[in-house]
Amino acid sequence: SYHHAMASPTTDGPIDRLIIVCCHAIWLGGPSNGHDEAEWAIEPFQRGETPTFIAHIKAGLEILSEEPNSILVFSGCEGESYMALARANAHFSFPLNSQHITHEPHSTDSYQNVLFSLLLFLSLTSPSPSSSPSSSFPPSPKHLTIISHAFKRPRFISLHLPALRFPLKRVRYVGIDPPVEGEREREELEEGERRRGWGVWRGDLYGVGGVLGGKRAGRGWDGERGEEVLRGFGLQDGDGERGVLKRLVEWKGGGDGMEVFPERLPWEDGGSG
Repeated sequence: SYHHAMASPTTDGPIDRLIIVCCHAIWLGGPSNGHDEAEWAIEPFQRGETPTFIAHIKAGLEILSEEPNSILVFSGCEGESYMALARANAHFSFPLNSQHITHEPHSTDSYQNVLFSLLLFLSLTSPSPSSSPSSSFPPSPKHLTIISHAFKRPRFISLHLPALRFPLKRVRYVGIDPPVEGEREREELEEGERRRGWGVWRGDLYGVGGVLGGKRAGRGWDGERGEEVLRGFGLQDGDGERGVLKRLVEWKGGGDGMEVFPERLPWEDGGSG
């Protein structure tokens, strides 16, 4: 279970900011601490991208060092290896509280990166359901930072965050792309996202249709894993706001996959951050 209150010994106020690093590959360990691409388990199309993955990690650490009232989540099944790489590199010398760094292993796509990181944030900063099963969550996080590829920005800003009812005025998107050789390669990268990324998500906001649901299944997502996620966040039989969050996890976008989740969510009431 994720449930424990996270102390904030380095800050005067509450922990009310969330930083998400979307993870893309697994660092296997090794003497170069991730700087040798041979230490990574990557797909052929990811060759040359591992310095970008390290740049994503460093961006998250830097923001945490500047905003210590944050939780930094490395999101995805690769997240634990990103955390290990950060530790192996002494957090790249950023002054930070490593207790505010965690990972979320369940997400299989970019929508789940955001959703499950938000749920993890709430579970770490709220009373456990056993002590307070019907309690409301604090209106938090007040600010959200997402770190991923720059070419994926429209997918997050125009699709995922509205689907999750997260106010865009409280969002910062840090986009760092892999190196590209020339304008044509960049256009191909962006065209691929329009066809296979944003272009698919805009007709299937919650990722449950044939193409996106099939990708999730191919990455091991099924009903049993969904139940595991609900249990991990203490949402399997909650009422009140926990019941709302359970329904969000299970939401499929109505009849056409395009209906935004109709209930109010805890993070809609946060401050300006």
